[in-house]
Amino acid sequence: MNEPETEKGEPKTKKESRERHNCCVPQCSAVKTAENSLHVVPKDPVLRKKWAIAIKTGKDLSDKMCVCSKHFEENDFKKSLAAVQGTLKKRRLKPTAIPSLHLPKRSADRRKREARDDRAKKRANLKCLASTSEACVCDKSSETEVAEDGGGGVSTSDGDAGDAGWEDVRTLHTNDEEKLKNVGVQANLDSPGIFSSVLSSDKKLFSATGIHSIGLLDSLTIAFDKLAPASTFRNFSICTRDRIILTMMKIKLAVSFSSLAALFDLTIQTCCNYFYDTVLVLSRILKCMIVWPDKEKILKNMPKCFRNYKSTRAILDAYEIPVEKPKCIACRIKLYSHYKKNFTAKVMMVCTPSGLVSLCSSAFGGRASDKVVTQATGVYGLCGPGDGLMVDKGFDIDKECQDSLLALIRPPFMRSKTKKFSRAESVQCSKIARARVHVERVIQRVREYHILKFKVPWNICPYLDDIVVIVCALVNLGKRIMANDKY
Repeated sequence: MNEPETEKGEPKTKKESRERHNCCVPQCSAVKTAENSLHVVPKDPVLRKKWAIAIKTGKDLSDKMCVCSKHFEENDFKKSLAAVQGTLKKRRLKPTAIPSLHLPKRSADRRKREARDDRAKKRANLKCLASTSEACVCDKSSETEVAEDGGGGVSTSDGDAGDAGWEDVRTLHTNDEEKLKNVGVQANLDSPGIFSSVLSSDKKLFSATGIHSIGLLDSLTIAFDKLAPASTFRNFSICTRDRIILTMMKIKLAVSFSSLAALFDLTIQTCCNYFYDTVLVLSRILKCMIVWPDKEKILKNMPKCFRNYKSTRAILDAYEIPVEKPKCIACRIKLYSHYKKNFTAKVMMVCTPSGLVSLCSSAFGGRASDKVVTQATGVYGLCGPGDGLMVDKGFDIDKECQDSLLALIRPPFMRSKTKKFSRAESVQCSKIARARVHVERVIQRVREYHILKFKVPWNICPYLDDIVVIVCALVNLGKRIMANDKY
Protein backbone atom coordinates (compact mmCIF):
# COMPACT_ATOMS: atom_id res chain seq x y z
CA MET A 1 0.00 0.00 0.00
CA ASN A 2 1.50 3.35 -1.03
CA GLU A 3 2.03 6.03 1.63
CA PRO A 4 0.57 9.54 1.07
CA GLU A 5 3.06 12.04 -0.25
CA THR A 6 3.69 15.65 0.65
CA GLU A 7 3.86 18.56 -1.82
CA LYS A 8 7.59 18.02 -2.26
CA GLY A 9 7.07 14.37 -3.11
CA GLU A 10 8.33 13.01 0.23
CA PRO A 11 6.14 10.36 1.89
CA LYS A 12 4.16 11.49 4.90
CA THR A 13 4.37 9.71 8.22
CA LYS A 14 1.24 8.18 9.71
CA LYS A 15 1.20 10.82 12.45
CA GLU A 16 1.37 13.70 9.97
CA SER A 17 -1.37 12.18 7.88
CA ARG A 18 -3.57 11.68 10.96
CA GLU A 19 -3.00 15.26 12.14
CA ARG A 20 -4.01 16.56 8.72
CA HIS A 21 -7.27 14.60 8.56
CA ASN A 22 -8.39 14.44 12.22
CA CYS A 23 -9.44 17.06 14.74
CA CYS A 24 -6.83 17.50 17.51
CA VAL A 25 -9.35 18.57 20.19
CA PRO A 26 -9.55 15.98 23.00
CA GLN A 27 -12.81 14.00 23.17
CA CYS A 28 -13.53 14.90 19.52
CA SER A 29 -13.34 12.16 16.90
CA ALA A 30 -14.42 14.25 13.92
CA VAL A 31 -12.64 13.80 10.58
CA LYS A 32 -12.48 15.85 7.44
CA THR A 33 -15.71 15.64 5.41
CA ALA A 34 -17.59 17.78 2.91
CA GLU A 35 -19.69 19.35 5.71
CA ASN A 36 -16.96 19.43 8.37
CA SER A 37 -13.81 21.32 7.44
CA LEU A 38 -10.48 21.28 9.26
CA HIS A 39 -8.53 24.45 10.05
CA VAL A 40 -4.81 24.53 10.77
CA VAL A 41 -3.72 26.16 14.02
CA PRO A 42 -2.49 29.76 13.59
CA LYS A 43 1.19 30.60 13.25
CA ASP A 44 0.99 33.57 15.58
CA PRO A 45 2.40 32.28 18.94
CA VAL A 46 0.04 34.41 21.04
CA LEU A 47 -3.07 33.24 19.17
CA ARG A 48 -1.79 29.66 19.10
CA LYS A 49 -1.43 29.76 22.90
CA LYS A 50 -5.04 30.92 23.19
CA TRP A 51 -6.13 28.01 20.99
CA ALA A 52 -4.19 25.54 23.18
CA ILE A 53 -5.81 26.91 26.32
CA ALA A 54 -9.28 26.85 24.77
CA ILE A 55 -9.16 23.26 23.49
CA LYS A 56 -7.33 22.00 26.66
CA THR A 57 -4.76 19.79 24.96
CA GLY A 58 -2.27 20.09 27.79
CA LYS A 59 0.65 20.46 25.36
CA ASP A 60 1.98 22.79 22.70
CA LEU A 61 0.28 22.70 19.30
CA SER A 62 2.30 21.70 16.28
CA ASP A 63 2.10 23.27 12.83
CA LYS A 64 0.22 20.28 11.41
CA MET A 65 -2.58 20.08 13.99
CA CYS A 66 -6.09 21.00 12.86
CA VAL A 67 -9.36 21.90 14.57
CA CYS A 68 -12.66 21.07 12.92
CA SER A 69 -15.39 23.61 12.21
CA LYS A 70 -17.69 22.16 14.90
CA HIS A 71 -15.74 24.09 17.53
CA PHE A 72 -16.28 27.54 15.98
CA GLU A 73 -19.29 29.81 15.97
CA GLU A 74 -20.85 31.05 12.75
CA ASN A 75 -19.50 34.54 13.38
CA ASP A 76 -15.92 33.19 13.42
CA PHE A 77 -16.02 32.49 9.65
CA LYS A 78 -15.45 35.03 6.91
CA LYS A 79 -18.52 35.88 4.86
CA SER A 80 -18.19 35.88 1.09
CA LEU A 81 -20.39 35.63 -1.98
CA ALA A 82 -19.14 32.13 -2.76
CA ALA A 83 -20.06 31.00 0.75
CA VAL A 84 -23.58 32.38 0.34
CA GLN A 85 -24.00 30.69 -3.04
CA GLY A 86 -22.60 27.43 -1.66
CA THR A 87 -19.79 27.20 -4.20
CA LEU A 88 -16.98 27.75 -1.66
CA LYS A 89 -15.06 24.53 -1.11
CA LYS A 90 -13.69 25.47 2.33
CA ARG A 91 -14.78 28.24 4.65
CA ARG A 92 -12.04 30.45 6.05
CA LEU A 93 -11.70 31.65 9.62
CA LYS A 94 -11.26 35.22 10.74
CA PRO A 95 -7.75 36.05 12.03
CA THR A 96 -9.07 36.48 15.60
CA ALA A 97 -11.21 33.33 15.72
CA ILE A 98 -10.78 31.04 18.77
CA PRO A 99 -12.51 27.67 19.33
CA SER A 100 -15.45 28.08 21.71
CA LEU A 101 -17.96 25.25 21.01
CA HIS A 102 -18.04 21.57 22.03
CA LEU A 103 -14.85 21.89 24.11
CA PRO A 104 -13.62 18.94 26.23
CA LYS A 105 -14.97 18.55 29.76
CA ARG A 106 -12.59 17.58 32.55
CA SER A 107 -13.31 16.35 36.07
CA ALA A 108 -11.09 19.10 37.51
CA ASP A 109 -13.32 21.72 35.89
CA ARG A 110 -16.36 20.10 37.45
CA ARG A 111 -14.77 20.15 40.92
CA LYS A 112 -13.80 23.82 40.52
CA ARG A 113 -17.33 24.66 39.41
CA GLU A 114 -18.82 22.82 42.42
CA ALA A 115 -16.45 24.61 44.80
CA ARG A 116 -17.38 27.94 43.20
CA ASP A 117 -21.08 27.15 43.63
CA ASP A 118 -20.54 26.24 47.30
CA ARG A 119 -18.79 29.55 47.94
CA ALA A 120 -21.63 31.40 46.21
CA LYS A 121 -24.20 29.64 48.43
CA LYS A 122 -22.26 30.56 51.58
CA ARG A 123 -22.11 34.20 50.51
CA ALA A 124 -25.84 34.16 49.79
CA ASN A 125 -26.58 32.66 53.24
CA LEU A 126 -24.45 35.31 54.93
CA LYS A 127 -26.25 38.09 53.06
CA CYS A 128 -29.61 36.57 54.03
CA LEU A 129 -28.53 36.38 57.68
CA ALA A 130 -27.36 40.01 57.60
CA SER A 131 -30.62 41.22 56.04
CA THR A 132 -32.63 39.25 58.65
CA SER A 133 -30.75 40.87 61.54
CA GLU A 134 -31.21 44.35 60.02
CA ALA A 135 -34.94 43.72 59.62
CA CYS A 136 -35.15 42.69 63.28
CA VAL A 137 -33.39 45.89 64.32
CA CYS A 138 -35.75 48.03 62.19
CA ASP A 139 -38.84 46.31 63.61
CA LYS A 140 -37.56 46.80 67.13
CA SER A 141 -36.92 50.53 66.64
CA SER A 142 -40.35 51.13 65.06
CA GLU A 143 -42.15 49.28 67.86
CA THR A 144 -40.21 51.27 70.44
CA GLU A 145 -41.34 54.56 68.87
CA VAL A 146 -44.98 53.45 68.92
CA ALA A 147 -44.74 52.43 72.57
CA GLU A 148 -43.20 55.78 73.54
CA ASP A 149 -45.82 57.85 71.65
CA GLY A 150 -49.12 56.23 72.62
CA GLY A 151 -48.65 53.26 74.88
CA GLY A 152 -47.68 54.94 78.14
CA GLY A 153 -50.99 54.27 80.02
CA VAL A 154 -51.60 50.72 78.93
CA SER A 155 -50.89 48.06 81.54
CA THR A 156 -52.74 44.82 80.77
CA SER A 157 -51.90 41.14 80.28
CA ASP A 158 -51.44 41.91 76.58
CA GLY A 159 -48.72 44.30 77.59
CA ASP A 160 -46.98 41.51 79.49
CA ALA A 161 -47.17 39.32 76.42
CA GLY A 162 -45.68 42.16 74.43
CA ASP A 163 -42.76 42.36 76.89
CA ALA A 164 -42.15 38.65 76.44
CA GLY A 165 -42.09 39.24 72.70
CA TRP A 166 -39.48 41.97 73.20
CA GLU A 167 -37.28 39.46 75.00
CA ASP A 168 -37.49 37.03 72.05
CA VAL A 169 -36.59 39.73 69.51
CA ARG A 170 -33.66 40.97 71.60
CA THR A 171 -32.26 37.45 72.04
CA LEU A 172 -32.60 36.67 68.32
CA HIS A 173 -30.84 39.88 67.34
CA THR A 174 -27.95 39.24 69.77
CA ASN A 175 -27.37 35.72 68.43
CA ASP A 176 -27.45 36.88 64.82
CA GLU A 177 -25.04 39.69 65.57
CA GLU A 178 -22.67 37.25 67.27
CA LYS A 179 -22.83 34.94 64.27
CA LEU A 180 -22.02 37.76 61.91
CA LYS A 181 -19.19 38.87 64.14
CA ASN A 182 -17.53 35.43 64.08
CA VAL A 183 -17.68 34.99 60.30
CA GLY A 184 -14.13 34.79 58.91
CA VAL A 185 -12.50 35.18 62.34
CA GLN A 186 -9.65 32.77 63.08
CA ALA A 187 -9.80 30.49 66.12
CA ASN A 188 -8.30 31.73 69.35
CA LEU A 189 -4.87 30.17 69.88
CA ASP A 190 -5.31 30.28 73.65
CA SER A 191 -8.25 27.86 73.51
CA PRO A 192 -7.60 24.20 74.39
CA GLY A 193 -6.41 22.05 71.50
CA ILE A 194 -8.59 19.67 69.55
CA PHE A 195 -6.63 16.50 70.25
CA SER A 196 -4.45 17.68 73.14
CA SER A 197 -7.06 16.76 75.74
CA VAL A 198 -7.66 13.34 74.17
CA LEU A 199 -3.98 12.35 74.15
CA SER A 200 -3.69 12.36 77.92
CA SER A 201 -1.17 9.53 78.41
CA ASP A 202 2.26 8.78 76.97
CA LYS A 203 1.07 5.48 75.53
CA LYS A 204 -1.81 7.07 73.64
CA LEU A 205 0.43 9.87 72.44
CA PHE A 206 3.05 7.48 71.05
CA SER A 207 0.43 5.28 69.37
CA ALA A 208 -1.05 8.26 67.54
CA THR A 209 1.96 10.48 66.87
CA GLY A 210 5.18 8.56 67.58
CA ILE A 211 6.21 11.13 70.24
CA HIS A 212 7.34 9.24 73.35
CA SER A 213 5.99 11.48 76.12
CA ILE A 214 3.80 14.49 76.79
CA GLY A 215 6.83 16.30 78.21
CA LEU A 216 8.63 15.88 74.90
CA LEU A 217 5.58 17.27 73.09
CA ASP A 218 5.57 20.31 75.38
CA SER A 219 9.31 20.84 74.77
CA LEU A 220 8.79 20.63 71.02
CA THR A 221 5.96 23.16 71.25
CA ILE A 222 8.11 25.65 73.19
CA ALA A 223 11.06 25.22 70.80
CA PHE A 224 8.72 25.55 67.80
CA ASP A 225 7.29 28.86 69.07
CA LYS A 226 10.80 30.21 69.63
CA LEU A 227 12.13 29.11 66.26
CA ALA A 228 9.02 29.98 64.21
CA PRO A 229 6.90 32.44 66.22
CA ALA A 230 3.41 33.35 65.07
CA SER A 231 3.34 36.33 62.75
CA THR A 232 0.68 38.99 62.33
CA PHE A 233 0.88 38.42 58.59
CA ARG A 234 -0.22 34.80 58.90
CA ASN A 235 -2.91 33.45 61.23
CA PHE A 236 -3.32 29.76 62.05
CA SER A 237 -6.65 28.05 62.61
CA ILE A 238 -5.19 25.74 65.27
CA CYS A 239 -2.51 26.17 67.91
CA THR A 240 1.14 25.12 67.58
CA ARG A 241 0.64 21.97 69.65
CA ASP A 242 -2.14 20.71 67.41
CA ARG A 243 -0.12 21.49 64.29
CA ILE A 244 2.68 19.30 65.65
CA ILE A 245 0.17 16.56 66.48
CA LEU A 246 -1.33 16.80 62.97
CA THR A 247 2.11 16.49 61.37
CA MET A 248 3.22 13.59 63.56
CA MET A 249 -0.07 11.74 62.98
CA LYS A 250 0.63 11.95 59.26
CA ILE A 251 4.18 10.62 59.79
CA LYS A 252 3.25 7.92 62.30
CA LEU A 253 -0.02 6.60 60.85
CA ALA A 254 0.31 7.69 57.18
CA VAL A 255 -3.32 8.80 57.17
CA SER A 256 -4.58 10.82 54.23
CA PHE A 257 -4.84 14.59 54.31
CA SER A 258 -8.60 14.31 53.80
CA SER A 259 -8.91 12.26 57.00
CA LEU A 260 -6.80 14.76 58.93
CA ALA A 261 -8.92 17.58 57.54
CA ALA A 262 -12.06 15.88 58.89
CA LEU A 263 -10.49 15.21 62.30
CA PHE A 264 -9.16 18.74 62.78
CA ASP A 265 -12.08 20.50 61.05
CA LEU A 266 -9.85 22.05 58.38
CA THR A 267 -9.69 22.09 54.61
CA ILE A 268 -7.44 19.62 52.82
CA GLN A 269 -5.20 22.36 51.44
CA THR A 270 -4.80 23.88 54.90
CA CYS A 271 -3.74 20.49 56.28
CA CYS A 272 -1.16 20.17 53.50
CA ASN A 273 0.23 23.63 54.18
CA TYR A 274 0.47 23.00 57.93
CA PHE A 275 2.23 19.68 57.32
CA TYR A 276 4.81 21.13 54.92
CA ASP A 277 5.61 24.07 57.21
CA THR A 278 5.76 22.03 60.42
CA VAL A 279 7.99 19.30 58.95
CA LEU A 280 10.66 21.85 58.05
CA VAL A 281 10.68 23.38 61.54
CA LEU A 282 10.62 20.03 63.40
CA SER A 283 13.54 18.83 61.29
CA ARG A 284 15.61 21.84 62.37
CA ILE A 285 14.68 21.28 66.03
CA LEU A 286 15.38 17.53 66.16
CA LYS A 287 18.48 17.50 63.97
CA CYS A 288 20.66 18.02 67.07
CA MET A 289 19.54 14.59 68.34
CA ILE A 290 21.55 12.87 65.58
CA VAL A 291 25.19 13.25 66.65
CA TRP A 292 28.49 11.61 65.79
CA PRO A 293 29.87 10.35 69.16
CA ASP A 294 33.51 10.24 70.18
CA LYS A 295 35.53 7.06 70.09
CA GLU A 296 35.74 6.97 73.88
CA LYS A 297 31.97 7.05 74.31
CA ILE A 298 31.58 4.24 71.80
CA LEU A 299 34.07 2.07 73.66
CA LYS A 300 32.34 2.73 76.99
CA ASN A 301 28.98 1.59 75.52
CA MET A 302 30.31 -1.37 73.51
CA PRO A 303 27.93 -4.40 73.70
CA LYS A 304 29.19 -7.87 74.50
CA CYS A 305 28.43 -9.15 71.00
CA PHE A 306 31.15 -6.78 69.66
CA ARG A 307 33.96 -8.14 71.85
CA ASN A 308 35.63 -9.64 68.76
CA TYR A 309 35.16 -6.38 66.79
CA LYS A 310 36.03 -3.64 69.29
CA SER A 311 37.46 -1.46 66.53
CA THR A 312 33.96 -1.00 65.05
CA ARG A 313 33.14 2.69 64.85
CA ALA A 314 29.90 2.44 62.86
CA ILE A 315 27.50 -0.03 61.29
CA LEU A 316 26.21 0.83 57.83
CA ASP A 317 23.04 -0.34 56.17
CA ALA A 318 20.74 1.09 53.51
CA TYR A 319 16.99 0.81 53.51
CA GLU A 320 14.62 1.61 50.68
CA ILE A 321 11.38 3.56 51.00
CA PRO A 322 8.68 2.84 48.39
CA VAL A 323 7.47 5.95 46.57
CA GLU A 324 4.66 6.65 44.16
CA LYS A 325 5.34 6.10 40.48
CA PRO A 326 6.45 9.45 39.03
CA LYS A 327 5.14 10.87 35.78
CA CYS A 328 8.57 12.02 34.61
CA ILE A 329 10.50 9.38 32.64
CA ALA A 330 13.87 10.61 33.98
CA CYS A 331 12.59 10.31 37.56
CA ARG A 332 11.33 6.79 36.88
CA ILE A 333 14.76 5.74 35.67
CA LYS A 334 16.47 7.16 38.77
CA LEU A 335 13.96 5.77 41.26
CA TYR A 336 13.45 2.25 39.89
CA SER A 337 15.14 -0.37 42.09
CA HIS A 338 15.99 -3.65 40.40
CA TYR A 339 16.40 -5.22 43.85
CA LYS A 340 12.91 -4.27 45.08
CA LYS A 341 11.34 -4.33 41.58
CA ASN A 342 9.62 -1.07 42.40
CA PHE A 343 10.16 2.70 42.59
CA THR A 344 12.01 3.49 45.82
CA ALA A 345 14.13 6.11 47.57
CA LYS A 346 17.32 4.83 49.23
CA VAL A 347 18.60 6.19 52.55
CA MET A 348 21.85 5.18 54.28
CA MET A 349 21.64 4.51 58.02
CA VAL A 350 24.84 4.78 60.11
CA CYS A 351 24.55 3.45 63.67
CA THR A 352 26.92 3.00 66.58
CA PRO A 353 27.45 -0.50 68.03
CA SER A 354 25.01 0.36 70.85
CA GLY A 355 22.23 1.14 68.36
CA LEU A 356 22.31 4.96 68.28
CA VAL A 357 21.62 6.58 64.89
CA SER A 358 24.73 8.74 64.38
CA LEU A 359 24.29 9.67 60.72
CA CYS A 360 21.67 9.44 57.98
CA SER A 361 22.12 10.39 54.37
CA SER A 362 19.89 12.30 52.03
CA ALA A 363 17.41 10.28 49.98
CA PHE A 364 18.76 8.87 46.71
CA GLY A 365 16.94 7.12 43.90
CA GLY A 366 16.51 3.37 44.18
CA ARG A 367 18.87 2.93 41.25
CA ALA A 368 21.83 4.36 43.22
CA SER A 369 24.32 1.79 44.52
CA ASP A 370 25.28 1.41 48.17
CA LYS A 371 28.78 2.55 47.29
CA VAL A 372 27.58 5.91 45.96
CA VAL A 373 25.21 6.52 48.89
CA THR A 374 27.92 5.63 51.43
CA GLN A 375 30.36 8.05 49.85
CA ALA A 376 27.74 10.83 50.00
CA THR A 377 27.34 10.45 53.78
CA GLY A 378 30.96 11.51 54.40
CA VAL A 379 31.50 8.69 56.89
CA TYR A 380 35.07 8.09 55.64
CA GLY A 381 36.17 11.53 56.76
CA LEU A 382 34.50 11.23 60.18
CA CYS A 383 36.30 8.00 61.10
CA GLY A 384 39.90 7.93 62.24
CA PRO A 385 42.70 5.63 61.03
CA GLY A 386 42.22 2.09 62.24
CA ASP A 387 38.46 2.42 62.84
CA GLY A 388 36.23 -0.34 61.54
CA LEU A 389 33.09 -0.14 59.41
CA MET A 390 30.74 -3.11 59.65
CA VAL A 391 28.69 -3.62 56.48
CA ASP A 392 26.73 -6.25 54.60
CA LYS A 393 27.95 -8.24 51.60
CA GLY A 394 26.49 -5.81 49.07
CA PHE A 395 28.88 -2.96 50.02
CA ASP A 396 31.75 -2.82 47.54
CA ILE A 397 33.83 -0.20 49.38
CA ASP A 398 37.17 -1.99 49.76
CA LYS A 399 39.15 0.64 47.88
CA GLU A 400 37.58 3.58 49.74
CA CYS A 401 38.28 2.00 53.14
CA GLN A 402 41.84 1.21 52.10
CA ASP A 403 42.42 4.81 50.99
CA SER A 404 41.04 6.13 54.31
CA LEU A 405 43.01 3.56 56.41
CA LEU A 406 39.82 1.99 57.72
CA ALA A 407 39.12 -1.66 58.55
CA LEU A 408 36.23 -3.20 56.62
CA ILE A 409 34.28 -5.78 58.61
CA ARG A 410 32.14 -7.75 56.16
CA PRO A 411 30.94 -11.36 55.92
CA PRO A 412 32.95 -13.51 53.46
CA PHE A 413 31.68 -14.07 49.93
CA MET A 414 30.79 -17.39 48.37
CA ARG A 415 33.19 -17.36 45.42
CA SER A 416 31.67 -20.32 43.58
CA LYS A 417 28.36 -22.14 43.65
CA THR A 418 29.92 -25.55 44.30
CA LYS A 419 32.33 -24.43 47.02
CA LYS A 420 31.15 -24.30 50.63
CA PHE A 421 32.19 -22.06 53.47
CA SER A 422 34.93 -23.40 55.69
CA ARG A 423 34.31 -23.79 59.40
CA ALA A 424 36.18 -20.55 60.18
CA GLU A 425 34.23 -18.62 57.56
CA SER A 426 30.91 -19.95 58.89
CA VAL A 427 31.82 -18.91 62.42
CA GLN A 428 32.87 -15.48 61.17
CA CYS A 429 29.54 -15.05 59.34
CA SER A 430 27.55 -15.93 62.45
CA LYS A 431 29.55 -13.54 64.68
CA ILE A 432 29.17 -10.63 62.28
CA ALA A 433 25.46 -11.37 61.80
CA ARG A 434 24.96 -11.53 65.58
CA ALA A 435 26.55 -8.09 65.94
CA ARG A 436 25.05 -6.54 62.83
CA VAL A 437 21.47 -7.53 63.59
CA HIS A 438 21.05 -4.51 65.86
CA VAL A 439 21.10 -2.08 62.93
CA GLU A 440 18.18 -4.08 61.50
CA ARG A 441 16.35 -3.51 64.77
CA VAL A 442 16.96 0.23 64.43
CA ILE A 443 15.55 0.17 60.89
CA GLN A 444 12.58 -1.81 62.20
CA ARG A 445 11.86 1.01 64.66
CA VAL A 446 12.18 3.54 61.85
CA ARG A 447 9.60 1.63 59.84
CA GLU A 448 7.15 1.86 62.75
CA TYR A 449 6.49 5.31 61.36
CA HIS A 450 4.25 4.17 58.56
CA ILE A 451 4.96 7.04 56.19
CA LEU A 452 8.37 5.39 55.59
CA LYS A 453 6.88 1.90 55.45
CA PHE A 454 4.17 2.33 52.84
CA LYS A 455 4.24 4.07 49.48
CA VAL A 456 5.09 7.75 49.87
CA PRO A 457 2.92 10.10 47.77
CA TRP A 458 4.79 12.07 45.14
CA ASN A 459 3.88 15.45 46.65
CA ILE A 460 5.62 14.49 49.93
CA CYS A 461 8.85 13.28 48.29
CA PRO A 462 10.52 16.76 48.42
CA TYR A 463 10.18 16.62 52.23
CA LEU A 464 11.51 13.07 52.58
CA ASP A 465 14.92 14.14 53.95
CA ASP A 466 13.29 16.18 56.72
CA ILE A 467 10.92 13.32 57.59
CA VAL A 468 13.85 10.89 57.87
CA VAL A 469 15.66 13.30 60.23
CA ILE A 470 12.55 13.61 62.44
CA VAL A 471 12.02 9.84 62.60
CA CYS A 472 15.68 9.01 63.32
CA ALA A 473 15.82 11.65 66.07
CA LEU A 474 12.68 10.24 67.71
CA VAL A 475 14.15 6.74 67.51
CA ASN A 476 17.24 8.01 69.37
CA LEU A 477 14.99 9.57 72.02
CA GLY A 478 13.16 6.27 72.57
CA LYS A 479 14.08 3.19 74.52
CA ARG A 480 17.44 1.48 74.15
CA ILE A 481 17.88 -1.15 71.49
CA MET A 482 19.61 -3.53 73.92
CA ALA A 483 18.98 -4.18 77.61
CA ASN A 484 21.51 -3.26 80.30
CA ASP A 485 22.74 -6.86 80.67
CA LYS A 486 23.92 -6.85 77.02
CA TYR A 487 26.76 -4.39 77.73
